[in-house]
Amino acid sequence: MKNKDTIYDIVVHTVNLILLGAIGFLAFFSVVNISPHRDPISDLFGFGTIIFLTVMWAINYWFQIKKRKWILPIAGTLLFVAIALFILDVGIPFLYDTFIR
Repeated sequence: MKNKDTIYDIVVHTVNLILLGAIGFLAFFSVVNISPHRDPISDLFGFGTIIFLTVMWAINYWFQIKKRKWILPIAGTLLFVAIALFILDVGIPFLYDTFIR
């Protein structure tokens, strides 16, 4: 029983470290902008997206640690990626076009 808990912890921590690395990668490239024309509203949307992804990741991680079921790392990761891609590809451009332009 102890060995299963250790393996579960290793899997959950590894998967969530990869997800957190992806959020950090997005945060780095949303901060580093080499174009001469910077849009402060675009920076605000980028900052809000990073905050949303970090909060969503923290809730996912907490839920996986609390429940300790093997389906949660798989389902949680797939849901996180699906929601993040939806927000980044559909949500943010829609909000930007609706309220800013």
